[in-house]
Amino acid sequence: MATYVDLSHPVSTGMPVYPGDPEVQFASALTVANDGVAVERLSMGSHAGTHLDAPSHAIPGGRTVDAIPLDCLVGEALVLRAEVAAEQRIRPTDLTIPATLPGIVCIATGWDAHFGTAEALRHPVVTHELAQTLWSRGARVLALDTLSPDPTAQPEQGMPVHEYWLGRVGVLVENLRGLATIPDAVELSLLPLRLAGVDGSPIRAVAKIG
Repeated sequence: MATYVDLSHPVSTGMPVYPGDPEVQFASALTVANDGVAVERLSMGSHAGTHLDAPSHAIPGGRTVDAIPLDCLVGEALVLRAEVAAEQRIRPTDLTIPATLPGIVCIATGWDAHFGTAEALRHPVVTHELAQTLWSRGARVLALDTLSPDPTAQPEQGMPVHEYWLGRVGVLVENLRGLATIPDAVELSLLPLRLAGVDGSPIRAVAKIG
């Protein structure tokens, strides 16, 4: 029997967000006592919590989240594991990378343990060389357990991996959690909301094991 593992951070009022992004706020809009049903009003950015970046997040005129083919967001995935330090630049030599990769590749750094702390901003980053290597070997969805593949603590360094990956109509997934609990080879579902014309979406990331 298959086991399903949730790789998503819970979305809740006041949760950590990327610096400068809208805060997450939930408020009651209707109640069972007064209106017969309960309805929450949700206010959040399109990149809250565990989320997907569509190409339009960094590429003017790029593909929006509702136009991403679903078959590239569900299926075989490979988890690459890196032993890293704060703000370390992850290079191809830091990982064991097969010659051929599935469409979905995750980089597990363990930095999800720092989610919501100041240390989260000092996450390790993906080098342009590593992004090129993963893409050339077949990856089209790059998923991480950090805030970003690019530096957050040094915004002056720009977003080279975002521009490279999304500029090729790839997809980025950020803020996964629990990659240490799943096998290297696994089936993943990384489905976003069908938000028309929007640059990204929170996702419920789920691993199927067995």
